[in-house]
Amino acid sequence: MSWVQNMSIGRKLMVIIMAISGLTLLLACFAIVVYDIIELRRGMVNDTSTLANMVAENSTAALTFHDAQAAKEVLRSLHTQPHITAACLYTAEGQPFATYDRSGDRESLSPPPPRKDGTFFEHGRLLQFRPVRLGKEIIGTVYVESDFSEMQARLRAYPLVIGFVLVLSCGAALLMASRLQKLISDPILGLLEATREVSAQQNYALRLPVASSDEVGLLMTGFNEMLSQIEGRDEELQRHRDTLEEEVARRTADLMTLNVQLVSAKDSAESASQAKSEFLANMSHEIRTPINGIMGMTELALDTQLNQEQRGYLILVKSSSEALLSVINDILDFSKVEAGKLELETIEFNLAACVGEIMKTMGIRAHQKNLELAYDVGPEVSAYLTGDPGRLRQILTNLVGNAIKFTENGQVLVEIESHPQSDSRVELHFKVSDSGIGIPEDKRQIIFHAFAQADTSVTRKYGGTGLGLAITSRLVEMMGGKVWVESEMGRGSTFHFTAQFGVAEPKALESPAQQDELKDVPVLVVDDNDTNRRILHGMALQWKMRPTDAASGPEALTALRAAQAKGEPFRVILTDGRMPGMDGFEFAAAIQHDATLAGADILMLTSAGQPGEGARCRDLGIAAYLLKPVLKDDLLAALLTALGKHTDPGAPLVTRHSLREAPRRLQVLVAEDNPVNEAVIVRVLEKMGHSPTMAHNGREALTLATNGKFDLVFMDVQMPEMDGLAATGAIRESEKRTGTHLPIFAMTAHAMKGDREQCLAAGMDGYITKPVRFSDIQQTLAGVATDLRSVTSPVVTSSWDRAAALDRVEGDEELLQDICRIFLDESPKLMARLQQAVEQGDPEEVSRSAHSLKGESGYLGATNVSQMAKQLETMGRDRELSQATAVLEQLQREMEGLSSAVRQATGVQA
Repeated sequence: MSWVQNMSIGRKLMVIIMAISGLTLLLACFAIVVYDIIELRRGMVNDTSTLANMVAENSTAALTFHDAQAAKEVLRSLHTQPHITAACLYTAEGQPFATYDRSGDRESLSPPPPRKDGTFFEHGRLLQFRPVRLGKEIIGTVYVESDFSEMQARLRAYPLVIGFVLVLSCGAALLMASRLQKLISDPILGLLEATREVSAQQNYALRLPVASSDEVGLLMTGFNEMLSQIEGRDEELQRHRDTLEEEVARRTADLMTLNVQLVSAKDSAESASQAKSEFLANMSHEIRTPINGIMGMTELALDTQLNQEQRGYLILVKSSSEALLSVINDILDFSKVEAGKLELETIEFNLAACVGEIMKTMGIRAHQKNLELAYDVGPEVSAYLTGDPGRLRQILTNLVGNAIKFTENGQVLVEIESHPQSDSRVELHFKVSDSGIGIPEDKRQIIFHAFAQADTSVTRKYGGTGLGLAITSRLVEMMGGKVWVESEMGRGSTFHFTAQFGVAEPKALESPAQQDELKDVPVLVVDDNDTNRRILHGMALQWKMRPTDAASGPEALTALRAAQAKGEPFRVILTDGRMPGMDGFEFAAAIQHDATLAGADILMLTSAGQPGEGARCRDLGIAAYLLKPVLKDDLLAALLTALGKHTDPGAPLVTRHSLREAPRRLQVLVAEDNPVNEAVIVRVLEKMGHSPTMAHNGREALTLATNGKFDLVFMDVQMPEMDGLAATGAIRESEKRTGTHLPIFAMTAHAMKGDREQCLAAGMDGYITKPVRFSDIQQTLAGVATDLRSVTSPVVTSSWDRAAALDRVEGDEELLQDICRIFLDESPKLMARLQQAVEQGDPEEVSRSAHSLKGESGYLGATNVSQMAKQLETMGRDRELSQATAVLEQLQREMEGLSSAVRQATGVQA
């Protein structure tokens, strides 16, 4: 229909008129034809009915006297009616008595059987039947047949008549439409011409004559009024045009003045922002540098021989410096939040390992207040995710730390649930619950605002900056979630937050074959805390064990006796160390003194390890001694180890604690201009068994790095003569000629946005923020040592620090002697199993044996052995043993040196 739309309005009107006229005529003609046909049929019926009645009346005598000739004469009278094609006179019995056929071919006439009185249309013919009566008696039947020849002739004439009428009518309509459409099209065309003239000549004085008062006339009137308004506005613009230059000049001057002011304000704002950033950076540097010395020297002092009073003082110094560092970190993070420069990383991480590390760290604070600390990761939660584990750690540390701070007794529980969004995205729901003081209802929203806390009395009692929850709220928002709190005064609080993460590809976990060893193993869970029982019960169910719960020692003894009586004794007992009434040690002693209950492996779970408890566990026949909150992997390893040693009544005690691990001996270049920091880093590296070399400025570091042989460099960023960035750039330039690469790690007190990127852009391999924690140094060195081992296989010398090992057991000489004896007894067996597994290519046994060796050697502080065992454990877990033989050879050499050092330092004989 686009061709119709593109027609002129005159043609459109003609088309409309012709279409309406033609359609109307067609409908009228169709109605007339239909009416005429109906009337013609009705006339034929009446005519045929009349003839049939006439024949019936005239045939009475012929039928009465059986005069066939007279009957035929009566029927022959129908030849005057050309539309009658046939007729028949029937006797009372229905037999044809006389017939008539217009064609004259009587032999071909086959009259139909007589019917009742009526008219019928069949096969293009009209059939009429009438009874012949003599008085009231029917003595015969008359049949008359008529064709539609007259109607068909008329139908053939209709198209000619209708065509003639349509042509004549449409011609007249076309003539009238061509004249009448001008009444509408001419004024509109005149309006169109006027608009063109106005557009082309800008003649707003033009006016159109208004010849009618209809809609077209109103349109022209409106057009004239519009031209009048435009003409008036044109005149007004003309009046303003004379003063326009003056107005423009004045406005331009005003804009230039405003622009100068804006530029000045922008420069001032940028200068203030730069000054603020520089101030925060300098403040961070100036505060972190002395804190680095305080914390470093304190840790070094704690590794020396001290009496109890001195150790207490130093622990307070360390705690205070860490609190001060936490305040500084909060302020710096909040400044990033304000500036909108807080960013998230997207890396793969193990959720259980991340949360477990946090809980282990926070467990010390909780146990100091005699609080139960537990966490429960739902079985539906994906193990490996993509996101920012550092910021997740910051959120959980803040919430769990607050829960511990505001809880005097009871427990703190972390629960994690999963709500999948798609195959690649998941939303985690974290709940941190405590049994603390609670939060008033009117304060539950403001606590997420900066510098806000529940009330001033709490601030004075508990301390804090009031920034932690504000930063937490912002981090949660950046992770695509929300944070809220539920609380009841005096009964505790529950902080909720959600966060979005990607789902990473699953990594190799503990071997299913290992878990199958626990299938259907009956286990008794003994703990007075409902939450701990529920969590341990859930872990046991995941490993397909058959757990039974008991809330106290006496209840557990009853359960043991009942199981023994049914002939289904428990193989494993998981018991809390501290319970009211009968504690875990008393419960274990009761089992030991009752011969009918003996036989189950006991794993002791304690909230706070005390000196001498290790020896006590050994005396009571306890198979493992674990520190709460127990990590799932540690508990699984302890169960497998305990059950594997079930047949050995003299099996040593299995322990799982947080252990520091260090790499092999490295040559380290340290570029540092601060004497205190220099002393700290040198002493730390020496205690870790490495060889540090000092450079007091960037130029000296450049000379030593290019002329000496070092495994890595710790480079301070801010130094005299040549700073760390310039020195790193110069080292990288010299390496282009030699084709080597020396790992360089920044050590700086600057911690603002962009500092890390600036260091990496200068060519550094990593970034450590001051005050430097020993764990950061250990992690960095371990990574470098691992990279070096992948290239070469140096001989690793063993050095064992007995004082450091003694400090790990809080000065308990008896416990240290037990550990050393256990190590010397057990390590040869583990090494033999490990060697056999490597030779047979059994990755599961490699992972299991290396894991056990890592734990036992790590507890002694034998970091070299522990690190190598960890490497083998990872190889077994990843089922990649191609380098296992080389690592095992190094481990065997290191084990020989370690065993000799342990015997010599402790006097324990093999």
